[in-house]
Amino acid sequence: MNLSPYASPFFSCTPPSKLSERSFFLSYAECNFSSFDFLLFKQILSEWESCCTLTSCFSYWKKFVNVDVSSSFFSLNCLSFNVRGLNYRWNEVLLLSNSFQFDIIILVETGVIDTTWLNKLFPNSSIYYQKGENSFGGVVVLVRKDLKSKRCECKTPNVCVVDIELEEKIRIVGIYAPDSKTWSWSDLTSIVTSKCVIAGDFNVDLDNDTKASDTLLEWADSCSLAPYLPDSFTSLRSNSSRTIDYAFSSGVPLTIQTYEGFTTSDHKPILSTLSCNRKESVTGKNVHWRVLSLFLSFVYSFWQSQWSTSNLDEVYNDYVSFLSLIISRCTVYFPLNKYRMALPRSIRSGLLCCRSIASRARRTGDFELRILAKELRNSVKKQIKHFVASQLRKSISLRYSSSHISLGFWSKTKRFFKPTSSTLSAFIHPNGDIVRDNVKMADMAADHYKQLYSAPNVFRPHPYVDAPPVAWDNEDEPIPPTTFEEVIKVVNSRDKKFSCDAHGLSSFLFKFLPPQYWFLFVQLFNMSFKLGFFPTLWKDVRIILLAKKDPICQVSNTRPISLLDVFLKIIERLFLIRFVDVLNRRGILPDTQSGFRSNFRLQTRVLLLIEQISSSMANGSPVATIFVDYKQAFDQLWLEGCVGKLGRLGIPRPFVNWIFAWLIKRRAFVEIHGVRSSWFPIERGCPQGSSLSPSIFITYHSDMDLFLQKCSSFYFADDLAASLSGHIGIKYTQQCLDLERRVKVFLDNLEYYSLLSLQPINYEKTEALWSARAWGIHEGPKFSLTCGNFPLKWCTLFKYLGYWFSPKLGWSLMINKTVLKIRQRIGMINSCRLFGTTSIELRRVLFSCYVLPYFTWLFAIFPLFTECQRGFLSHFYFTCLKRTLHCLHWDDSFFSFVFKELSLENRCTRYWVKYLKALSASIDGDLLVEQLVLNDHRKEWLTGMNRIFGIRRSSRFIDYESVLSKCLDWTEDNLQLNSIPQFPPDDIELFLSFPETF
Repeated sequence: MNLSPYASPFFSCTPPSKLSERSFFLSYAECNFSSFDFLLFKQILSEWESCCTLTSCFSYWKKFVNVDVSSSFFSLNCLSFNVRGLNYRWNEVLLLSNSFQFDIIILVETGVIDTTWLNKLFPNSSIYYQKGENSFGGVVVLVRKDLKSKRCECKTPNVCVVDIELEEKIRIVGIYAPDSKTWSWSDLTSIVTSKCVIAGDFNVDLDNDTKASDTLLEWADSCSLAPYLPDSFTSLRSNSSRTIDYAFSSGVPLTIQTYEGFTTSDHKPILSTLSCNRKESVTGKNVHWRVLSLFLSFVYSFWQSQWSTSNLDEVYNDYVSFLSLIISRCTVYFPLNKYRMALPRSIRSGLLCCRSIASRARRTGDFELRILAKELRNSVKKQIKHFVASQLRKSISLRYSSSHISLGFWSKTKRFFKPTSSTLSAFIHPNGDIVRDNVKMADMAADHYKQLYSAPNVFRPHPYVDAPPVAWDNEDEPIPPTTFEEVIKVVNSRDKKFSCDAHGLSSFLFKFLPPQYWFLFVQLFNMSFKLGFFPTLWKDVRIILLAKKDPICQVSNTRPISLLDVFLKIIERLFLIRFVDVLNRRGILPDTQSGFRSNFRLQTRVLLLIEQISSSMANGSPVATIFVDYKQAFDQLWLEGCVGKLGRLGIPRPFVNWIFAWLIKRRAFVEIHGVRSSWFPIERGCPQGSSLSPSIFITYHSDMDLFLQKCSSFYFADDLAASLSGHIGIKYTQQCLDLERRVKVFLDNLEYYSLLSLQPINYEKTEALWSARAWGIHEGPKFSLTCGNFPLKWCTLFKYLGYWFSPKLGWSLMINKTVLKIRQRIGMINSCRLFGTTSIELRRVLFSCYVLPYFTWLFAIFPLFTECQRGFLSHFYFTCLKRTLHCLHWDDSFFSFVFKELSLENRCTRYWVKYLKALSASIDGDLLVEQLVLNDHRKEWLTGMNRIFGIRRSSRFIDYESVLSKCLDWTEDNLQLNSIPQFPPDDIELFLSFPETF
């Protein structure tokens, strides 16, 4: 196969049309490209024409592939451990150190120790020791010797301060704060820096020790320190379940977890991962996308002719290889130490002039020239500062656009607020060893997921696949073909991300792929819809792993993200549009399912669940809410059963055949930090990264309601919450017995459905919440629960869809946890520097992007809070804004006036106005209104206006206002309020003269 129509070995003459086309592309590149880009385009064109076959061209371009471009970020692993006497537990510390390979170790309550003896135990660490106030105190900080570290002078007992000198200096503070300490938190203010981590034993539980925690958090806020707490308690004392070992950080994002292994201390060891900005790679890269786009336009006629061949699978393989290699050919690598900011010509000229005069002054020793060089240098520094500030303002103003400046803004800020330390760090081997080697980690993950994705054992015959087929009126309905306009619309709607699939292509390529290529893909997509044809490469999957909670975890505690072929994702979106249309016309999905459906909102499911629990409690009935968790739900989907069941639900046969062809014969590899495992087959589950997978999953389980009767069930994708209550109008003890029977029947039906659909339940995470108005609620029910011979535990708190539920439906814990996350983000904002600088505009934008969503998440239940809770959140909102804008000494009302800032109540009111407008035209709104009408009928029955035969009114029945009614009343009361106050002109003039008094 010859690539060039003017290659001399095959053609004696060149067609004039091709020569003119070639000349046109070269002249266009010469006029519109830089000299470097023009030369690069000319070289690529010559290479394409000089190769006789496509294989030889690929072989030549492969030498330009360079995969050794690693991330410029790395992490420090830290251990914080209250040893309760190092002389007794040095062997335990040594074992942990050897297993986890920590970079930093903080040991508190060590007692009096001999540093000579400690040097022999840890010969590869620099040791820093600070005495305590008594024989039981003392803090030791150990830092790996190849990390440059230096002790910072601090005379406070039980506080050891060490600076680690990387690209940016990071201060590590080990602290032990017993109740008997003689110093206060404000004494530590002087040691806090913009890059600082304080870890150890604070002896304060931020959730339970109200007075002590308020003092500690007030000091932390004044120093812009963000608290980081592990998920589980850290104290192992028999009469305490407290979290008193944690960390504060300023400018250093970190993740924190407890070590759940055996320890002889009464404190759990704390494992932390600190994200640092030291460059590991010395090479950067730049893709010349304009050159790539022009060359793709030049070779379009070649691929158009190849696309018309019969073997489209082979052509697609060649095309994908071509795109991957041409991107590598258009990529230029450069040393990072020579990378400089692009400055305007005027500033560069000033720099050259300044350097020239300074060099002449050094040669001649002229004092006046030195003064002139210094003045010029200061002038150029000011110009650079103003230029950087203008670039920053430009980035902020264009942060929502698709420009390169906007991409730089989001990449830098997201990297700071979502650091690499939150990703996978190491695996815990089943024998307890810590595996950090990337090759071993990839192999461990591949073995685990190969077993997880293996085909399930099915007892046949099975009703999903072996029962006689069901004939529907739409059985032969074809998949509607797509058009060029529809494909372009879907392509433009996709996010152009840089994450690559198994073949090295990313959706960012779509920005520079000439539009005429999509005509070729329209043919391929329509052929796939008609015949169920899938190119082989569409079945290749690249899997990257995310840690579900802790960066150091077992393989089973990771979440696989499947990066599919970028062109497969386009046809998935096209098929999804057609599939959802069939679901809506057939009415297959239940109204109680909110996951991945338009006009079905997560917040509505939460409000309906609150309504169900609270209304049952108002009737004096005990309520049991079962929160069901499926074990790796998407990854455990039974492929044959799913396809068979879809056909029985009324999905047309062509749609079912396409889905079956999409699911089968897939293979994948796991990639961890650039290291790939071997390929393994996927015989179960649907891809986690696919836009089509959630709709297939919820359709497969759309008939679950038929098995879970006599309960109110609420679904959001794979999350299920079922509320059951005792029979009203009978004694409380009889209600409990009746509820016990109902719960056991529900669990039996749930287990039966799980076995039938081959969707295993995660019994460890499936819990039940007991709610009742009767006395002794905290003791819980007197009966136990089992599901499939596995015991289920009663919990006092449960997180469902991002909201924390308690037995009495109180929201204090939800507010406290949200406030904790907000404090962390505020600390990050105050230490964030973009392009080396910060500004009021930048901090305000960062607040809107990374802090305000936490407040917004509470808006759905904000009207249900008490007046005290709403007042606290409103003041805390202004406090966070004032801390962000560095005007904490101002009053809330005056701050609102100066910055024209709406209060939290006003923002929440606007949210509810939009939410109610959306509910008015959706099924979600009908469900909430239905509960409101039922409650009105209940009120009429309680007042004697209406009668319900068989139920007598009781003193245990109390007045109850529905959730929607509360929210409507609150919204109406706050609708006309203006939270921005007005001040008289005299006060404003006084402020301008004496701003410190406001």
